[in-house]
Amino acid sequence: MVRGLQTISARQALRVVLAGGLLLVLAADLPGHMSYDTVAQLYEGHFHVRETWGPAIYAWLLGLADAVVPGVSLMVAAGALLFFATLAGLADLRGRISWLAVGFAVLMILTPQVLIYQGIVWKDIAFADSAIAATGCLAQAFARWDRPRVRWPWLAAALVLFGLASTVRQNGVLVPLVASLALGVVGSRGQWRRFAAWTGGGLVALVAMMQLITVFAVPAPHARDGALKDGVRIVQNYDLVGAVTLDPTYRLTEIEKAHPAAAATIRRRGPLNWSPDRIDFLDRDKLIGDALIAVPNDIAQRQWLSLIFQRPDLYLRMRWNDFAWLFLSPNPDRCLPIYTGVDAPADKMAPLNIAHRFSKSDQQLTNYDSFYVDTPLQRHWTYAIAALVVAGLLLWRRQPADLAVAALMLGVLAVTASFFVITIACDYRYLYILDLSALVGVFYVLADPTGFRRRAGTG
Repeated sequence: MVRGLQTISARQALRVVLAGGLLLVLAADLPGHMSYDTVAQLYEGHFHVRETWGPAIYAWLLGLADAVVPGVSLMVAAGALLFFATLAGLADLRGRISWLAVGFAVLMILTPQVLIYQGIVWKDIAFADSAIAATGCLAQAFARWDRPRVRWPWLAAALVLFGLASTVRQNGVLVPLVASLALGVVGSRGQWRRFAAWTGGGLVALVAMMQLITVFAVPAPHARDGALKDGVRIVQNYDLVGAVTLDPTYRLTEIEKAHPAAAATIRRRGPLNWSPDRIDFLDRDKLIGDALIAVPNDIAQRQWLSLIFQRPDLYLRMRWNDFAWLFLSPNPDRCLPIYTGVDAPADKMAPLNIAHRFSKSDQQLTNYDSFYVDTPLQRHWTYAIAALVVAGLLLWRRQPADLAVAALMLGVLAVTASFFVITIACDYRYLYILDLSALVGVFYVLADPTGFRRRAGTG
């Protein structure tokens, strides 16, 4: 028995660990964890309606999975399988596997980011899994670039997954944008015209795929216009209330001209309800809610642009306060570090035959996360540093598949930076893509760390 164990290679051990990790995640999390957001979008997907301004594609995917197996079990299983298959595929790209990767894979699986979050049915997890899987497909294509019959199916799979990622999370399009640059580098063979052709072609294909997915996800009779516009207006409201809160002398000039009563209410009630950790507190005050609704979109936009260009100091200070709560997590307990169980209003759950759930296993998972929540292992800045290091190492080595993973690191850092402008809450899940991608990047580097002793070209 001992002699047999000694003959097991690191590659074989890694496959066992990844297979075991998939089973562990499914055993721990099925039939899945659902918050109000999840149930609301499952309701949309099941009944083919549009009631929220969340991404229609995610509701559509939930509806498809629910039609096969009622609930979200299939969605959880598919996402987890996609994630672990991507890890296995990235490992197979390396000529050898280090035992470091085996040990790190065990630790990674035991983190809440994998063990628990892979079982939470949120668009943020679907975004992370699809973007990482798309990167894995791109890496496979790059590694086989000189074999077109093998390369093109991998590129097509990457395109579909990048299209899903970009429609599930609006600012998620930054990940395939960076990936398109990597595509241009690999396809260029040192010629700038080829670089432009591959990069531009990748972007055109991405836009076309996003449009195609949208057509399938939002049938014309049920299309809900203005979702993006609604999201922009919500950010504008949050910023304007924040501005008068941080600087009582700031004048809402544009709003005062058209709606002086609304401006007075915002100025008076805003400081009582605004908080940099989330916008939700504004909803508890009907007076300020009514005042904000009374301001037309064009006037709110002019006031918001005036804030940015005439008081950039105030705008940046306010936005930093918001972003710091998300990125630095000074008080993670206020930022929904984890979610387990099932809960939503009865009028949404009853038609879906879903019952409220917070079982003993859900409580145990929540308790398990509590060991991590106040440590650097559940801080986004930890993973931002890791992503930067991984990107630097892979860009130095520059093997073809390395460029795909490096592009993922840089893309998720771009997504992280974009939240400086759009964040309205500090929930941990919003930057889940950063943390999970960084873990994947470290795993990929550790799979064959001796490869960094040499540099290889991309051709």
